[in-house]
Amino acid sequence: MAGARRTALTTRMTLLVVVICVLILTLAYPLRLYLQQQSQLNGLAAQNADQHKRVEALKTAVAGYDDPEWTRDEARTRLHFTQPGETVYLAPAAAAVPSSPVPTPGAAAAEAPWFSRLWSDTVGAGAPSAGIAPGAGQAASRQPVTAPSPSATPR
Repeated sequence: MAGARRTALTTRMTLLVVVICVLILTLAYPLRLYLQQQSQLNGLAAQNADQHKRVEALKTAVAGYDDPEWTRDEARTRLHFTQPGETVYLAPAAAAVPSSPVPTPGAAAAEAPWFSRLWSDTVGAGAPSAGIAPGAGQAASRQPVTAPSPSATPR
């Protein structure tokens, strides 16, 4: 009789464990979604509070636009307006000193428009290299080739 009772207890215990596992698995996904939505709501509430603070700051800034003293101060600083009877003194601007008075050879090429550089590269690509004899190998030294300017080529 003890063996039959032990089997019934084990069967009940197994059934109870299965029911608890099913309940846990059934509630896990909705609980996870609920927690995610709560964190989203908290984030949105914080963002909403920040936006309300910004709106209030902007409202106070707009309210300042109606103040004639603020308008007068802005016109004086931004537009250099003066009141009647005031004397205006203008200081001459300091002369700009060029950083490199001697132009470098590469600077002229960099300052040329893109189509001039393209044309000089195209003309230079078809021209034979100066200082190299036909049939000479890698041992021959190459001389720099200057491409003609676009205005010097016939049309």
